[in-house]
Amino acid sequence: MVVNEFRSSLNQGRFVYSVELVLGRDHDVPDFHKFIDDAAKADEGVKVISVTDLPGGRPALPPEFVVESITDRGLTPITHLTGKDDNRNFIEGRLHGLAGLGAENILALTGDAPQEGFGGLAKPVYDLDSVLILDLIKSLRESKDSEDQAPEPFDFFPGAVVSPYKLRESDQMMQYYKLELKIAVGARFIITQLGYNLRKLYELKQYMKREELDHVPVIPSVYVPTATIGKMMQQGRIAGCVMPDGVLEKLKKEKKPHRLERAALMVAAVKSLGFAGAHIGGFGLKYKDIATIIEKADAIGDTWRSRMDELVATHPEEFYLFPLGEDGLSDDSTAYQLGQGDREVKLAQKICLVANRMLIDDESSGAHFLQKRLGINGTPPEGDEWRHGLWYAMLGEARRFKKSHLGCVGCGDCIQDHLAYAGCSMGRCYKELRNGPCGGARPDGSCEVDAEQPCVWTLAYQYTISAMQDPRKFARTLVPPRDWSLNRTNSMANRLAGIDNYHRRQEVEALSQDEESTER
Repeated sequence: MVVNEFRSSLNQGRFVYSVELVLGRDHDVPDFHKFIDDAAKADEGVKVISVTDLPGGRPALPPEFVVESITDRGLTPITHLTGKDDNRNFIEGRLHGLAGLGAENILALTGDAPQEGFGGLAKPVYDLDSVLILDLIKSLRESKDSEDQAPEPFDFFPGAVVSPYKLRESDQMMQYYKLELKIAVGARFIITQLGYNLRKLYELKQYMKREELDHVPVIPSVYVPTATIGKMMQQGRIAGCVMPDGVLEKLKKEKKPHRLERAALMVAAVKSLGFAGAHIGGFGLKYKDIATIIEKADAIGDTWRSRMDELVATHPEEFYLFPLGEDGLSDDSTAYQLGQGDREVKLAQKICLVANRMLIDDESSGAHFLQKRLGINGTPPEGDEWRHGLWYAMLGEARRFKKSHLGCVGCGDCIQDHLAYAGCSMGRCYKELRNGPCGGARPDGSCEVDAEQPCVWTLAYQYTISAMQDPRKFARTLVPPRDWSLNRTNSMANRLAGIDNYHRRQEVEALSQDEESTER
C-alpha cells in the first residue's frame, strides 16, 4: 500500500514541505518531469507535489494528467479541484476519477476568473464554490458504503485555502468566517494565499487558537516571485495576492539568491512559530532551488527574530486583529480589534428587512395570508399550476424593486436575507458565490474582475452589522447549491412555498480535535 506522506506527516505532527508546480505558468511539462525526477532521487526534502487546476483561468493541462507521474515516482500529490470550469455533475465525476487514480489529497478552491480561450472569453461556471466542493466530498465519503452506490475508494483528505493578508476588517473577517465554514464541512488542512507579512500570517494561527480550531494544520504559502510576477500581483493580474511596495522595489534590484534567501527566512519563521509546513512555489524554480531554501532555512533557525523588519511588510492603515506586541507580532491576549463597520441602514435595506419580517418570515401573518392566496396548504406544491393566477403575478412585481435596487437576476433561489440585503450575489458577484467571498478581491475590497464593483460579500459583512445581526452567521450557515429548476421563477413565491434553499440551509460547526480523531 502506498503511504500518503502528506497526510501521515500532518497527522503525526511532522513539519512537511510541499511544492506547488503551476503547469502553464511557472513550469512547462519537461520542467515538471525534471523537477519530480530530482525530488524522487533526493533522500530528504520535498516528497509532496501540489498540482494546479487550470491556474489563472487559462487553458492548461488538468492535474489528472500528472497525478500518476507523481505517484509512480513514490511522491505524494495534492490535487487542486476548482469550480470555475465544471458543473456539479462533472466535478463529482472528476472525484470518481481522482479516487481511481489514488489521489487522496484534494485542495478545494473556487478558482480564478476564466480568461481568453478558444473563440474568445470562456464562460465562468462556478456551479459549486470551494465550500460546496468540500461538502460534496463529505457526502461521497458518507455514502461510499450505501446500498444504492457501489463502494468507491473515497478516502479523500480534503483541504482548503484562506488569505490572512487582507487589508480591511470586512475583507479579513469574511475570510476567517469562510475558513470556519470550510473546516465545518470537512477541510482537514489549510494552505494560505500568498503574502509577505509575517504578523498577518501569524494572526491566522492566533485566531484559530482563539476559536479552538488550532488542531487543523495550517501550511503557509512561501512564493518566490520575480519582479515581473510581483508587478502582476500588485496590478491584480494574479488574483488575491498582496504585494507591498517595499517588497516590489527590492525585487527589482535583487538576483535569484536574494529571493531564495527571503523565502528561506520565511520558512525558518513559520517552522519556529509552529505551523505545520511550508508550501513553496515560484516561477521556474528547479528542485535545487527548493533544496537551497530548505538548507538556508535550517541554517537560519531561530535567528529569524533578529530580522523581523524583513518579514513584516506593511500597508498604511492595514487592519490587524490584535494590537502590536513587543516581539513585533500581534499580542493575542486582548479582545479582537473590531470596529463593527458601518451601522447606517440604507433605505432599500430597511424596506427589505421590514418586508421580510412582515410578509416572508415563516411566523408572520403576512406570509400565512399570501400562502393561502397562492393555494399553498402547508406542503410544497407539485407541478406548476399554483404559479398561475392574480396573486402569483402580483408577487412578481417585487422583482422590479429587487432588480433595480439589489441587482436581482431572477435565479428563483434567493439568499438576500442571508446577505442582509446587501445585493444579489448572483448578479453582483462574478462567481455567483453563495457561501462567502473568494480570495481574489483586490486590496481595496473591489472585485478581482471588475475593479469598479465592490465585493458584495464585503458589503454583506457591513450590512449584516448595520441590521444588528451577528456576522458570525457566515461561519456556521451552509447554503446549498443553486437549484436551477427554479431559474426565472418568483423567488418570493418559492420561499412562501418552501421549495427554495431557505429550509435546506444547514447550521454547521467544526469538529473538535477529539471528534475529528474519532472520524478518522
